[in-house]
Amino acid sequence: RPPRSTLFPYTTLFRSGDAAGEVEANWAQVTAGPWLAETLKALRSQDGLEAIDPGKALKGTLRPYQQVGMRWLYLLAKLGLGACLADDMGLGKTIQVLSLLLVLKKQNLKKQEQGKPSLLVAPASLLANWAAELERFAPSLKVMIAHTSVANGKDLKNMPAEALTDVDVVITSYGSLLRLPWLTETSWRLAVLDEAQTIKNPSSKQTRATKQLKAGSRFALTGTPVENRLGD
Repeated sequence: RPPRSTLFPYTTLFRSGDAAGEVEANWAQVTAGPWLAETLKALRSQDGLEAIDPGKALKGTLRPYQQVGMRWLYLLAKLGLGACLADDMGLGKTIQVLSLLLVLKKQNLKKQEQGKPSLLVAPASLLANWAAELERFAPSLKVMIAHTSVANGKDLKNMPAEALTDVDVVITSYGSLLRLPWLTETSWRLAVLDEAQTIKNPSSKQTRATKQLKAGSRFALTGTPVENRLGD
């Protein structure tokens, strides 16, 4: 029997070479290294996932399934993994992401650390909507909109790294990833893609630009992950 600290034990059944065809069990195991062991220990403690909450910084109330979704995203972010949040339209993908951003900022403040900004990419027609939702539900987050609809194109292209020092979230469009090189050169805390079916075509320029993003975790948001075929 493998030790309790072992992750993902499984049994492999195989036939030995004898005539009776005896079936034996062979255990394989994966042992968590120091970083993963410490992360899992923290998540399993009383102050683990159940205590992950944006608190009063969120100007709204999460429904139970939204709390589960936000904590799931948080777990994956802590593990450096990505996800596709594919709740149907109207079920609150936006507020779950905003809650996650608030949680990460609160943790940085407790540690008296300046966290990396996160990047939120959406179709240009939705940038104003995201800005409005941030102002409504998470006004404590400092937001920058990197798009020519709100700033001079030349200034955006030559954006100094110091301009992101106090920023929590940068909002931009898929098209801007092609025009503003610093977006793909910056190391982000999270890269969140709204309406992620926009990059379903792997050969398109904006899909290739999106895949160049550097981030600790990448989250895709879409109510239609498969629009026409499995290749999507």
